[in-house]
Amino acid sequence: MRILHLIHSEGVYGAELILLYLAREQQQRGHEPFVGSIRDTGTHQTPFEAVAHSWGLPVVPIRIAPRPTPGVVRSLLRAVRDVAPDVLHSHGYKPNILLGFLPRRLRGPMLRTLHGWTGARTFSALWLYEHLDRLSLRRIESVVVVTRRMLELRALQGLPPSRRHVIENGIPPREVRLADLAARGVAPLPDELVEFTAREPTLIAIGRLSPEKGFTLLLEAFARASSQVAAPYQLLIVGDGPEREALATRIAALSLSGTVRLAGYVDGADRLLAVAAGFVMSSLTEGLPLVLLEAMQWHVPIVATAVGAIPELLDDRRREHLVPPNDLAALTHELQGLMSGDSNSGEAIASVCQALSGRYTSARMAEEYLAAYAAIA
Repeated sequence: MRILHLIHSEGVYGAELILLYLAREQQQRGHEPFVGSIRDTGTHQTPFEAVAHSWGLPVVPIRIAPRPTPGVVRSLLRAVRDVAPDVLHSHGYKPNILLGFLPRRLRGPMLRTLHGWTGARTFSALWLYEHLDRLSLRRIESVVVVTRRMLELRALQGLPPSRRHVIENGIPPREVRLADLAARGVAPLPDELVEFTAREPTLIAIGRLSPEKGFTLLLEAFARASSQVAAPYQLLIVGDGPEREALATRIAALSLSGTVRLAGYVDGADRLLAVAAGFVMSSLTEGLPLVLLEAMQWHVPIVATAVGAIPELLDDRRREHLVPPNDLAALTHELQGLMSGDSNSGEAIASVCQALSGRYTSARMAEEYLAAYAAIA
């Protein structure tokens, strides 16, 4: 089967990694996956495209103007027809909007994975795109969500059950992911980050620096928790995005410049979890976050907000600490407990990881997607 995966990528984050893991599993099963990378005209090779190339995946660079026009749609359709796939697999709002509204006879059978919406500010450009994305659901042959809770989304309620499915995200074993980094020559972790984490016990948060990740709230909670415990702790936030400058300003205002570091984007960032005193996820919205699965594979104590599929992965019975989203007091309390040593042990995390190891795998994910393709091709 020939599969054309389509994404408009801003980096190598969760949705991009899911696409890459999935395409590689499909290739290993004898199928022909192609990685269609949509970017603005004039863009050179992106980090996402470089990773796909290094994994031996065929990359189709699709360069189009940023505004959706009939000419842009025609350009995208030409790229699709050049590949002549048996099925299109969309991983983001841009291909959903540009192709989803078209008749099947023009674009071919299409499946889209809904990794999650960001909750954009009303009447912003992103809000408009997300609104159009929701409307496109009615025209696409198959819609996949990554957690059962997402089936409750209002935008999915009008779809017949035969057109909406749940396929949970999965990742390869930790050893495979580390081998991937070595095979494509990824540099060791920056010396300054290694030195920073070696100074004092360090909590680590990983994600795009955007509002839905709740990093401003995390800074406030960390400042309060740090003032209430005797042992010195540090916080390392790994990732890049539009909120970087605002977060840097807030770090200075809270007098945290000596204990909080914005690391920027780091390839293979989850390697830092090997030396982390804890992993923190303060998101206001999520689907099924890969970085949380990675943290579990590293057997790290976890504090996370109860959004998306996170409660399915972590609950009080397993001794992980869940907090309501956007709840400063609750997040402060759990961080304080973690810093005081009142956290789940490595052995407890290991048992959770073992219990979930057969469920959240890239191999299982690939088999379920192939079945979904077959139903619409």
